[in-house]
Amino acid sequence: MSLVASIVERLSQPERRRTLRLVKPRVQLTLAVYLLLVTFGFGVLVAINTWYAYGRLYQGTLATAPAPFKQDITEQSVLYLNTSLVLGVGYVVAVLGVAVGYVHRMLGPIVAFERHLRALLRGDYTSRLSLRSSDYLYRQMADQLNDLANRLEGSTHSRR
Repeated sequence: MSLVASIVERLSQPERRRTLRLVKPRVQLTLAVYLLLVTFGFGVLVAINTWYAYGRLYQGTLATAPAPFKQDITEQSVLYLNTSLVLGVGYVVAVLGVAVGYVHRMLGPIVAFERHLRALLRGDYTSRLSLRSSDYLYRQMADQLNDLANRLEGSTHSRR
């Protein structure tokens, strides 16, 4: 089956109520998961490097430091680790937010295109595609589909 035939077959299926793809976690979070996995890999490398560099320095300092300074060194190290943990959690939240927002921006117009094409397939040539003003990447395609709808509507009216 050719690509065009499979698209026409999919579009000719009766429209059914379905959940919007933009809220399915699997679609939106895939990019975030990939980004987090890459980040985790680099984070592990940084942690190993930090452990070898900072851990040896920490142990050497504690071994030679006078007793009053040992407590201060330990408190500063715990503060550093807690701050790093909070920054890491903040990074994960930021990556999730950016990835979900980016995927939403990319998939939003595609869902609108699909609805418009289904309407045209049903014979509703008055359907027009309207996108957000910030969807400039898809503006030319939307204008072309609206022009197609105008021509189809005009040819339908001229036959009657």
